[in-house]
Amino acid sequence: MNEIIVILHRPQDPRNIGAVVRAMLNTGFRHLRLVDPAPFDDATIAAIAHRPEPVLAQLAIYSHLAAALADIRHVVGTSDRPHPHLPWRNDVRQWAAETRQRAASAGPVALLFGAEGNGLSRAELSLCHEIIGLPVDPAYPALNLAQAVLLALYELQQATPPPAPPLPPAEPPATIAALDQLAAMCDELIAATNFVKSGDGRALRQRLRAIMNRAALSQRDAAIVTALLREAVRCMNRKT
Repeated sequence: MNEIIVILHRPQDPRNIGAVVRAMLNTGFRHLRLVDPAPFDDATIAAIAHRPEPVLAQLAIYSHLAAALADIRHVVGTSDRPHPHLPWRNDVRQWAAETRQRAASAGPVALLFGAEGNGLSRAELSLCHEIIGLPVDPAYPALNLAQAVLLALYELQQATPPPAPPLPPAEPPATIAALDQLAAMCDELIAATNFVKSGDGRALRQRLRAIMNRAALSQRDAAIVTALLREAVRCMNRKT
């Protein structure tokens, strides 16, 4: 469970942060990251989550989502509807068992939750490797932020503990930071080739990121492709 990290992106209500801390304490998870949260203090958290120190002692706060995801190897987004080009699933119990195994053998894994009301944007979901939808009544699919966190963590807690982790893979999966570097080089190549003929190219960039996530690149794979694209851009610039 130490390899499973909860990330709240732009939480707006300190009481919801406190309720998430309580859900984590209930289920045995300790690693929480907040991205650009609303101002809060420990007293507000403690008023909702009694004795929150085990989580607050390891709490990390980031100004940007990219920094919060930089060392993560697998990102699970949360949404009540599918996202183009990404796996979306609501078989939560099977997902929980697979995620426990993934975290044990090739963590860290992040569960990414969006702000109250709006959830995760399409651009934010495009950073994820998969999207999980919690099985609720489709007539009323909206969940409170803390409820969504509690349901996901409960299923992870209840999943059959994985067997002893296998030997580490020869090449560990690429981190989000490595994929960010690859995406940045793709942006440079798109600009250098004038590949986008109309619009701002946002849809293309999101689709390329989804392709990277589906490809499950290793850290070395991502570095090689990034270096290749960098050299291609340099060659093009020298010719111009």
